[in-house]
Amino acid sequence: MRAKRLIGHFKSCNDERLVDDTGTVTIVLRRCSTCGEQKELVANYALNGLRDGLPAYRKECKTCYNIKRKENKNKKAHSGFIGGQRRRGEEVPKLTHQEWKEAVIFFSGECAYCGATPKRGRVLTKDHLVAVSAGGTTTPDNIVPACEHCNSSKGNKEWRDWYMAQDFFSQNRMNQIFKFRSIQRIVGEDEDQPVAQEAQVE
Repeated sequence: MRAKRLIGHFKSCNDERLVDDTGTVTIVLRRCSTCGEQKELVANYALNGLRDGLPAYRKECKTCYNIKRKENKNKKAHSGFIGGQRRRGEEVPKLTHQEWKEAVIFFSGECAYCGATPKRGRVLTKDHLVAVSAGGTTTPDNIVPACEHCNSSKGNKEWRDWYMAQDFFSQNRMNQIFKFRSIQRIVGEDEDQPVAQEAQVE
């Protein structure tokens, strides 16, 4: 449920087709079933065989597919991160591996701050917008993907002040972070409502 509301579960069949003079139909654009962005079909991995006489492609774009594959391999590292937060004194870190994957997909596999993508063999780190030492928690609305440099540089500073002082500051990226936090909070409230309603009934 969370994945569908946060990322969106889009029908990849919403293709824009080009018909040439001979009546041949060629799929030009396809909407990714995960991120919802409409991209040229070459942005999707080809599958074996044909569908309706045309080459078959995956429903999700290469970016989303690769992020999912990479993060699925790092599931053990996520468990280690959650264990580390508990050892630091946080009672109940509330960030699932699925929620982390959704965060990485939302930012297209890039650092939420500088836009860098991790080099081969490296991964994006989980950065607390509000540091744990400043009262922040390990929750979906407080965790964004960050490169190691940005995570280390920010430390426990107030993230907006730190970010606006950087040479790579981008208002568009800051707006994306605000949008991400808003969506996560709305999703969290929606998920909590049934619990609250059940409590009132009892």
